[in-house]
Amino acid sequence: MGFRRSRLPIALMAALCAAAGVHAAAGPLPFWQSSLSHTAWTKREGAPANASAMVQDRTGMLWFGASDGLFRFDGVRFERVDGIGDNKLLSPNVYSLALFGDALWLGYAHGGITVFEHGTARHYREADGVPPSAVIQFGKTADGTQWFSSPAGIYWLDGARWRRVAPEDGLPAGEQPTLTVLNDGSLLVTHLSGLYRSVPGTHRFRKVDGFGSMQRSQLTADGQVIVMRFGYTPRLFDPVSETSAPLRLPDVGVAPYSINRDRRNAWWIGPGDGLRLYTPDFQLKKQLLAPAGFSAVRVYRPPFDDREGNLWFMTENGVDRMRETRLSVQDMPTGSTDFSIVAGADGEVWISSHSSLSPFSPPTFAIAADGQRTASDMPSATAATLAADGTLWFGNVHWVWNRRHGQVQRWPMPPGLIEQPVQAVAMGDDGRLWVSIMRRGVHTFKDGAWQAGGGHPELAERTAVSLHTDAQGRTWFGYTDNTLAVLDHGRIRRFGAADGVAVGNVLTMFSRRGVLWIGGDQGVARFRDGRFVMLNDSTGQPFAGVSGIVETAQGELWLHGLDGLIRIGAADLAAALGDGRERVAAERFGYLDGHQGVPAQVIPLNTLIEADDGRLWYATSSSVGLIDPRRIARNPVAPTPQITWLNTDSRRYAVADGLELPRHTHNLRIDFTAAVLSVPERARFRIRLIGQDHAWRDAGALRQAFYTNLGPGDYRFEVMAANEDGLWSAAPASVSFQIAPAFYQTGWFKLACAALLAGALYRLYLWRLSLMTARVIERMRTRLDERERIARTLHDTFLQSVHGLSLRFHSIKAVLAKNDTAQQQIDAALDAADAVIEEGREQLMDLRVNHSCRGELAAVLQEAGAAAAAQQRMAFSLREEGTRRLLQAEAQDELFAIAREAIANALLHSGSADVAVQMTYGATVFTLAVQDHGKGLDEVVRQTGRRERHWGLTGMRERAARIGATLAIHSTPGAGTAVVVTLRAALVYR
Repeated sequence: MGFRRSRLPIALMAALCAAAGVHAAAGPLPFWQSSLSHTAWTKREGAPANASAMVQDRTGMLWFGASDGLFRFDGVRFERVDGIGDNKLLSPNVYSLALFGDALWLGYAHGGITVFEHGTARHYREADGVPPSAVIQFGKTADGTQWFSSPAGIYWLDGARWRRVAPEDGLPAGEQPTLTVLNDGSLLVTHLSGLYRSVPGTHRFRKVDGFGSMQRSQLTADGQVIVMRFGYTPRLFDPVSETSAPLRLPDVGVAPYSINRDRRNAWWIGPGDGLRLYTPDFQLKKQLLAPAGFSAVRVYRPPFDDREGNLWFMTENGVDRMRETRLSVQDMPTGSTDFSIVAGADGEVWISSHSSLSPFSPPTFAIAADGQRTASDMPSATAATLAADGTLWFGNVHWVWNRRHGQVQRWPMPPGLIEQPVQAVAMGDDGRLWVSIMRRGVHTFKDGAWQAGGGHPELAERTAVSLHTDAQGRTWFGYTDNTLAVLDHGRIRRFGAADGVAVGNVLTMFSRRGVLWIGGDQGVARFRDGRFVMLNDSTGQPFAGVSGIVETAQGELWLHGLDGLIRIGAADLAAALGDGRERVAAERFGYLDGHQGVPAQVIPLNTLIEADDGRLWYATSSSVGLIDPRRIARNPVAPTPQITWLNTDSRRYAVADGLELPRHTHNLRIDFTAAVLSVPERARFRIRLIGQDHAWRDAGALRQAFYTNLGPGDYRFEVMAANEDGLWSAAPASVSFQIAPAFYQTGWFKLACAALLAGALYRLYLWRLSLMTARVIERMRTRLDERERIARTLHDTFLQSVHGLSLRFHSIKAVLAKNDTAQQQIDAALDAADAVIEEGREQLMDLRVNHSCRGELAAVLQEAGAAAAAQQRMAFSLREEGTRRLLQAEAQDELFAIAREAIANALLHSGSADVAVQMTYGATVFTLAVQDHGKGLDEVVRQTGRRERHWGLTGMRERAARIGATLAIHSTPGAGTAVVVTLRAALVYR
């Protein structure tokens, strides 16, 4: 590419420079002023071939009509549609499409029309007036009349029947007319004999122009109509003046197949080898040549503008999309690579590069703020900087030079420094230029004189990868391996990993508002309170390969790294600077935004700069581009989510509220989507299944939700979608469904299972109870046998011995004189022996008696108490209160033993004339009381609770404790004694 030293004409610069002019507003730019991203879909991606019609519905979904079917496209996947709801197409050969409100109109290649609206379908066939030929186009005029064109003529809908416009209505027959609805709502028919316009309020036409055609006309954004006839010069018809004028097209060598103008006034001309983009005054902007740059050689249909500002073309091989990228890539000289950039004055940017086509690098040139380019005779630079006085300084292998007020002054490298490229340059506050030279260390240059290390020998020993002078006059030196140094008023201080430097090789530095930023191949850090603090993204990952940093005047931080451009918003950055946080939200601009190549990691560095006009320029190995951070194009269209299918293991279900899924449905896949057409790769979804999920879940870019182990019940699935700018849909799409329970999942089955389980547990309880009872009986039998053995042993040994001893004393007493004092002592001893024998006999009886109570406690006590009282000639009574209850066996045995002991004590020791027993069956407690009206207990017994050498009272307490009962003894001298046993109902009743 050649250059003139003077400024080139504006028109030519517009053709040379893509989007180098003022990066317009946040809305879409004209395509000739922006960088284009082209994407093609062919049959390999499922796209229709040779589609003839295209519309966009309210949800943003694109619909295509083609000979191989009706297709729907969400930006990611083409889906062939055989019907809508339960309504099928008349034919898969769809030739025309139209949307009127929510009604989707389909015209078929062999005749017939279908109208889909709100879940219903209306078919028009030959019997309804539709001819057996292709329905080419639909239209609707201002009075609400529906029209279509076909090779047989123009038709309008009269109630439920279609009627053809007859020649007597002003329109000649045949010749495959096409129609265009003009901006005023009237109909323009293109006929081989000329142009005909409808008469408002009628179905009549009048001829308005003699230039006719059988090809489709195109209505442009300004209301004019392009009329094209193959082999003739196309004409532009003005509906206001009803005149046409020839279009003076650029010479493309052959008669073009298509000529179209989009709503941004760009011209798209298809000469038969692809597509060409022209400015409004027909300056060639871009060539899209098939097959590499376009999906086919011919384009017949006008382009389609979607609601997001993308432009779509239907070709014989597929579908092509043109969209504006947020990064505006600049046209560079052919063969240029490895670009270096530096900001100049008045918004201009100076660019150097190397050449892949020549051993000689192209000269450095400038692009001004208005897009004009300025050539120069300056060689290509490997490093550059802008001094505070506006002087530009450059360096390369052979020279150091500056440019000031349009004048260039050069100085050759001295012998010791030549043949090695300049790595970095920075202007010190003392007017000396710091120059870092690969393998030669750092030097200063001023007024033609060089000084190694600027007077600091240690600085001359090592090459700095990057240099920077901050507003405080400090010069910073960035090295490899997490090392920096700063020269601050003559003193050098070094920083390393111990000071928080963890960016790896320090590739770039930038300072603003007193904050120093450093970037390297392993991250970004800022200088804070004498240390460096890393800054990572919201996930904690470092920003990799950063060789360019700019903090804008608006407070945003921009990075240029291996992932492209990275933007950190002003609010997030201020928060990070304020509280020292190390994680921030970041917005990335990568290949989807037009970023090409990778930023340099060795030389040339400073791959991101800020021009005077606030725009940011970046350089990579293969491109130079820009972005205006104040006017970033955003997608203002919130997507509308849609749920498309519910899939079980055995069947796919169309979406309908209240859907009933069969029993045994455990696994479910729900398909959903949203039309995000500009950058569908960045669409995001969040989902929740009410009845299963407790909160929204982030689905990322996935357009399917999977659920396993679902049980029967009512569910509602909801999904929301966001476009590439994080703009979420206003409301979620939802579908409710029900999973029917299997018989074993019903309530009655669960109740039956619970009943069976309860019965089984009860039977188990009874079995366990019988087992435990048998064990208790066995233990009691063993205990009784042992007691009888002990009783026999005591009787045969101890009692017999005492009895024998008593007899010996009787023998001794017999030989003593009657008045012998020893007789009295022997009698006392014999009385004691008799007492021992009597006590022993009572104990033996206790050991031998079986205390188990066979039968009901009241009956057994009545029998035993009455028998014992009769022997003592005393009265006995038993009274019950409450409803008699069955008692647990162990509790009943212990209660019987306690009552028997209390009755025996009353009969033997109380001196009462009667004994009474009362049994009270309470709801919560059971009470057993034994009452006499005798002399009462001795004072010693009342105080100690036991009788000396007697264990009856102690035994009663032990028995009561064994069954969880409480035993109380109430005694009043001369009034009698009451023994009361109290036991909780749960422990005693069966």
